[in-house]
Amino acid sequence: MVLFILASAAVLVLVGCDVVRRPEGWSAGTVSDDTLFIGTMQGEVMALGKDDGAIFWRFELPTQEDADKGIYGSPAVFGDITVPGADATILVGGYDGVLYAYSSLGGGIKWQERLAGRIVGGPVVSGNLALVGTGAAGSSDRSENVLYAVDLTEGDPVWEYNHAGPIWSSPTVSNGVVYFGSLDHYVYAVNVDDGSEKWKYRTGGAVASGVAVYDGLVIFGGFDSNLYALDSETGILKWKFPDATRWYWAAPLVQDGVVYAPSLDGALYALEADTGDLIWKYFSEGQLIGTPAIINDLIAVPVADGGDSKIALLEKNGTQQAACRIGSDIRTSLEASGDLIYFAATDHSIMALRIKPNGNPDEEWIVKTNEDDPHPRDRAKAC
Repeated sequence: MVLFILASAAVLVLVGCDVVRRPEGWSAGTVSDDTLFIGTMQGEVMALGKDDGAIFWRFELPTQEDADKGIYGSPAVFGDITVPGADATILVGGYDGVLYAYSSLGGGIKWQERLAGRIVGGPVVSGNLALVGTGAAGSSDRSENVLYAVDLTEGDPVWEYNHAGPIWSSPTVSNGVVYFGSLDHYVYAVNVDDGSEKWKYRTGGAVASGVAVYDGLVIFGGFDSNLYALDSETGILKWKFPDATRWYWAAPLVQDGVVYAPSLDGALYALEADTGDLIWKYFSEGQLIGTPAIINDLIAVPVADGGDSKIALLEKNGTQQAACRIGSDIRTSLEASGDLIYFAATDHSIMALRIKPNGNPDEEWIVKTNEDDPHPRDRAKAC
């Protein structure tokens, strides 16, 4: 319990979450068709043109208390937004413990459902269900630590899975099973149909990382500085990578048999997916809080390092080819679409970078969410 409290306090400091004042959310974006949906540090939901940053709509979460107004997880999209006139549903988990469903057309709220505990990770969609985890904040009330399946039509809970610890990441769904980690040191596999437990695996520390499912493996990192790969059917450990010197916060990225695992020790570890053997390590001199993205056959890595924060672009052998200095911490995972990557920074900016065919980054647009003119025209580009 002491270790759990210390880990919880450390992460609260890391995320900049002040339970007295307003939490500083660090939502990543979700691209659907021509729109980027994202949360702001002020607790707003925004719909932006993915190509030019035009603001289609923006709404502040309707909760009354500033201490509850925050968005940490990525929005999820339910419905076909590509059909002209179709009204898809944009799902947002609020730090106030409410799951909000917004209209994709105008941003109005379709429904909202208050759940137990805080929502830190974002929701995911599986069929007609939204799956989202909650967690107690500053208390030991286990009744607040729940994985919910919520009907997407009316917003009513369909089933609940109660367990011992808070869920601080978005769950992952694969082949009818939802996988998620918890601060109680366990990773769980639960059947989507009815919420019954398939298996659970105890690690050596809290798990705030999201999980990646790849080729029969469930891959994730923990607060014990280990990266794990479990059999997706049985939960049996297949391999463990122990070389990191600090925690894993972000979910790993897996592509073409290679696991790219970002750690708070500043390193991106590239591992063989089937064995966990180290291929190479890139050291950033900052912290890697968000998940990288693959774009134009390069690995885009968000590096949080104060005024030296950057998006580093690596070749598949770990060599840095280029970088774009951002100048403010990047705590979000990256979203990629075409040759653009999207992210938010702690200076209240949302940015799109275009990665040119030669691998060089170029700032495409920026939105300053805390300014009267959110599209500043007189600022120097980041790159």
